[in-house]
Amino acid sequence: MDYFKDITLEALIQYIEGSIAPAVKDSVETWIQADNRNLIFFNKIKDAWLDLDQIKDFGPETVDGDWANILSQITNAKGNRLAKTEIKKTPLFQRSWMQAAALILLVVSLAGGYFIGHSSNKKIENEPLVYNEIVVPKGEKSQLVLSDGTKIWVNAGSKLRFPNRFGGKSREVWLDGEAFFEVAKDKSKPFYVRTSDLNIKVLGTTFNVKAYSDENIIETTLLEGLVSLERKVDSNKDVKEIFLQPNHKAIYLKSETSVVTEEIKREIIEPLQARKIIISKPVQTEIASSWKDGKLVFEDETLENIAIKLERHYDVVIHIEDETMKRFHYSGVLKNISIEQAMKAMQLTTEFKFTIKGNQINISKK
Repeated sequence: MDYFKDITLEALIQYIEGSIAPAVKDSVETWIQADNRNLIFFNKIKDAWLDLDQIKDFGPETVDGDWANILSQITNAKGNRLAKTEIKKTPLFQRSWMQAAALILLVVSLAGGYFIGHSSNKKIENEPLVYNEIVVPKGEKSQLVLSDGTKIWVNAGSKLRFPNRFGGKSREVWLDGEAFFEVAKDKSKPFYVRTSDLNIKVLGTTFNVKAYSDENIIETTLLEGLVSLERKVDSNKDVKEIFLQPNHKAIYLKSETSVVTEEIKREIIEPLQARKIIISKPVQTEIASSWKDGKLVFEDETLENIAIKLERHYDVVIHIEDETMKRFHYSGVLKNISIEQAMKAMQLTTEFKFTIKGNQINISKK
């Protein structure tokens, strides 16, 4: 959602400070009342803006040289006062409002955009370990940078839990959903992605993980580097470590009753077995990771499988009336178009009818 299509950040901040002109004030209040998501977004801006009082005691060297640490302090320790520095004090509000506004944008856009938790300031090592969780609704996606410099894109309908800093001998995050990782290299601290059934271990790697709790298949697609996967088992059992090479996919079936799609069957050589990690043939990694760039790429996929991706991407519910239609196959790329345009594009290759009422889409034979 483009929050600043009908309103400016400057107007929202002036409204919060009480310095807004009456005519603009009416526009802001109309915008806030127009959509509940606008109200939620406004409250995030308000909370973060008021919390800037916490950093007024930082001098110019700190403000200009360590923006990331300030962001981390605001998001992870809301309401806690920061320790005062001994350097000459320059209140943040003596700086241009645009600099402060840029800071607010980075903090609040966690709702559907970008969050930074990276810090080069050694003081953060003495802070208590705090765990954050991103919950990305359907129709949205988020991006964040962890304290070690690791970049993560989180897809729609996903949850990611991560610490404000990494202590000990490893780096760990917990994923329910789909995410794309660019892991910062650190040989002394391996990076783990914990999912419901698998642990994924890396040192410095680029890969995509799809591990929704409501789906029975976990997929890990490797673009660069090397990862190993371990199945979660009882502590008294041996764990076999499986290594994944670039341009391949690791596929894990949670149970015998899981439905294996035709797309996955084409990617593997040996039959897929429950609770066993299978390595695929070489695959086109763009298909797995295209979502982070706002694209949906389909390569001879069934309508049933495509519908699941469309539901998350557009926050809709799709009903396919005829069972035979679920096996229709499509190939193509969708980018920056509405759900109605997407359905019309698919109609070019297969004849079907569709109706859209709110977020409900019904597909039937023509």
